[in-house]
Amino acid sequence: MSTPTELPTAPQSFVPIPVQREADEMARQTGAQPEITYDGPTIRLTHDSGTARIEMVFRYGSRGWTRADCRLFCNNVPVDETPSWELYGALAKGQSTPGTASLPVLTPYGDHDTLPTEIRQQLAVLQHRLGGRTDITVHVGRDDEGHHVIALASPKVTMHMVFECRRRHGRPYAVPAGIDPIRVVTADGKDLTREIQGKLRHALAQLLAAPPGTSSADGGDGQAQGAQSGGPTSRKGTVLRL
Repeated sequence: MSTPTELPTAPQSFVPIPVQREADEMARQTGAQPEITYDGPTIRLTHDSGTARIEMVFRYGSRGWTRADCRLFCNNVPVDETPSWELYGALAKGQSTPGTASLPVLTPYGDHDTLPTEIRQQLAVLQHRLGGRTDITVHVGRDDEGHHVIALASPKVTMHMVFECRRRHGRPYAVPAGIDPIRVVTADGKDLTREIQGKLRHALAQLLAAPPGTSSADGGDGQAQGAQSGGPTSRKGTVLRL
């Protein structure tokens, strides 16, 4: 039997696990199975709505199958914006892209102790990286697509770390979202998601660039709320002061 680290011996002979996960997510988002094409050391997932097309490319290398690229097209013209399912949906409906970016409002996650281990470990990493900054709040919630989201907000920048939750042998676990696992938007609506390239250190550099301030962290002057651009702190929930 083929393993996830083997190259396919014939078209459609097998689908590596990382590719299958993205194919399942693409099918869930679009309501139709994506087209899978093989080209030597690459596998391409494609969904075409007629107006919009999304392509995800996986490449085989020393670490096995990993996602190498994801692009959006509108009427066969590449879209020079960060790929997201929201944007894909808007393009598929013929809607123009918004002038300013915003992050979704989150439904607060009630019990921090029941979070998947991978998310709790990520929170511990963030605690260390933030170094006690009191002007940055951290929330855990769910978006409308059911993803678990760690949301960090300074007075000037909001950052979302997005996870898909799965089950293995009856145990819940979390993996980074297939598209834009780390998203960053400034208070004035500038989307920095593509700029940070999915790198935590780049996202934190944007977040930590805002000067410390105790009044914003306490929410007394409302600035931390305004920085969300409709983001996660518009609903109070699990708030972790790191």
